[in-house]
Amino acid sequence: MNQKHKLFLERTISLAQAGFRKASLQPLIGWLITQQDTILAEGWMEPNQSYEDQLQLLLSTISIQANTQLYINTNPFDKNILHHFADQHKVSKIFIADETPNLSSSLWYVNRRSYVFQQYKRPYIVLKWAQTQDGFVARSNFDSKWISGPHARKLVHQWRAQESAIWVGNNTYRHDNPQLNVRDWVGENPVRIVVDPQQSLDSTLHVFDQSQPTLYYTQKKLANRPNLEFTRLPDEDRWEMLIPYVLSDLYQRQVVSVFVEGGAQLLSFLLEHHWWDEARVFVADKMFETGIAAPSIGEKYLVTKEMVSEDQLLIYHRFISEAKEKVEK
Repeated sequence: MNQKHKLFLERTISLAQAGFRKASLQPLIGWLITQQDTILAEGWMEPNQSYEDQLQLLLSTISIQANTQLYINTNPFDKNILHHFADQHKVSKIFIADETPNLSSSLWYVNRRSYVFQQYKRPYIVLKWAQTQDGFVARSNFDSKWISGPHARKLVHQWRAQESAIWVGNNTYRHDNPQLNVRDWVGENPVRIVVDPQQSLDSTLHVFDQSQPTLYYTQKKLANRPNLEFTRLPDEDRWEMLIPYVLSDLYQRQVVSVFVEGGAQLLSFLLEHHWWDEARVFVADKMFETGIAAPSIGEKYLVTKEMVSEDQLLIYHRFISEAKEKVEK
């Protein structure tokens, strides 16, 4: 493969990522059209619209001449459909990135939500927490406001808008009373998740205000209300049995991804049982000296570090790290 050809394929992956707005069952699609190694047009497809209609439109609006080539990161159609469009519009060649060796990790990353959803029959799970330099997520009285700075908090609201649902543990609901919306960003509020087997949470909490869709998992039988749907949990005390039930139900509802924002107990439980795919951890330049310890996550999963204003952001990926380990072995 020549270098320019490889760059064009990599470009389709970047374009696909640029088109990401919210978790979707549909794969993210990036494309470009070239002639004599010059890009004539490029872009991405909108997941909430027909890919066939979008491809037909883009090919019909471009003046295609001899030796025109179409590059695409992945083929969302039956292969015959793609080649039919190419023949119809006189595209001489089609190159598909996911049929090309050595690009698999980049391709997986772009469409990781839909891949995990389809392969593991559960939502893609993103963990997030903020901790101090000395490794605490809250003081002993559960006070955690505010560990990270305003830039980090705004970024978290953007992340909320990108995922299908949001979940926090019951201690976080009790002590922080979060709204779990995207008030500091433009976008759609995620579906809120509550797992409360014994219905122990106060009904006056924000999570029950019916201001956005909320799924409440409990062992009690309750009537649904607008924006508040109750799902009966099995009569089971062990959370290692209840959480798979919740994840399976979310899969049936086509909830593609879940953003888990705490608390430490829920995050640690998900990490321990490998019910996670990605973790985003803010480390603030603060010291508590004592308090509630941050979850423990293996350094082998760390893939990137960056600064978000005064806070350090650590990104961990379970499958990327495990795949790298296999290659190195």
